[in-house]
Amino acid sequence: MEPEIDMLIIPYVTAVVASLLLGLLLIPTVIKICHRYRILDMPGAHKRHKVPTPNMGGVALFVAVWLTVGVSLLIFGDLYREILGSLVYILAGALIILLVGLSDDLSPVSAWVKLCAQVAVGLVLYMGGLRVELLSTPFGSVDIGYFSVVLTVLWVVVLTNAINLIDGLDGLASGVSLIGATTLVVIGWLYEVGPVLVFLLALIGFLAPFLYYNRHPARIFLGDSGSMQIGYYFAVFSLMIPLKSFTATALYVPVLALGVPIIEVLSSFVRRLLRGKNVMKADRRHLFHYLALVGFSPRRVVTIFYLLAIIYGLFAIAMFYFNRVVLLTVLALFMVVIFAVFFILVTKFATRKRLSNGRGAKSGL
Repeated sequence: MEPEIDMLIIPYVTAVVASLLLGLLLIPTVIKICHRYRILDMPGAHKRHKVPTPNMGGVALFVAVWLTVGVSLLIFGDLYREILGSLVYILAGALIILLVGLSDDLSPVSAWVKLCAQVAVGLVLYMGGLRVELLSTPFGSVDIGYFSVVLTVLWVVVLTNAINLIDGLDGLASGVSLIGATTLVVIGWLYEVGPVLVFLLALIGFLAPFLYYNRHPARIFLGDSGSMQIGYYFAVFSLMIPLKSFTATALYVPVLALGVPIIEVLSSFVRRLLRGKNVMKADRRHLFHYLALVGFSPRRVVTIFYLLAIIYGLFAIAMFYFNRVVLLTVLALFMVVIFAVFFILVTKFATRKRLSNGRGAKSGL
């Protein structure tokens, strides 16, 4: 047993160390280049940062991940043989995400353009054999047949946007992503999903030093090229795992591990839909915005989200050991409490804003 464990651990440790070293080298280099050539995210009325800040974190991420994959293939080629056929499609999708994200970071592009690119990426992965073929529930799984392509594309779009939507405070998206990636590595290890862990290990190795530079006050941002890319890698991992080996947990375990960003996606979609707003148009009414508006400091808001991410991660890992129906019931109650607190915060903010506007109107008279 020990030699087999060593054969698994050494490649995984190599991937993390390679990505970590690349991150330590690339991140400060990108920061210097961005300052030198004025490739900066400028402060504005709807932005929280006060000084021009580099937003090319996605470039460093892309280089770190794919050099890590390259090093892993070079040293441990036999171990990663089973994913070789998918790598071209994964790389093509990552390039599309990177280029569209960079375009938006340099000069904002339409949300519809980004959506079309994400749909294209989903189709690329589908053509590469990375697809959702089983719809899993706690009670079993269902073969979805022709709906596979629709669900695969939808899955990729949701996860690609999940991290992007919470990238609004220093250290928030990068920290939650680090917690989510670590959770998925633990789950992947428990379910013995094999070499597909290399993408998550590369993320962990990069995000650890990146979080140091991205914490408040941030010296570099992920940018759309980085946040969408992280979500994309999460989607890739969830599509590459051998679904049939644990069909009852294939989809909702990754959902639990990434519970915080996915809840942000769903709440933003429903909120905009109910208010008759364009669901593709960005706004400043995300969960973390409300926490900040009612008086929480940015650091405290980020800490709250970290704790929520850890809780969701523990629920996901617990699925391996305990009754899933019971756990999902407990989780449902937990989510009811979370949304109740959110409703109270929104109501409190709306009341405060109404009173403020009333006082302003009276003073104007």
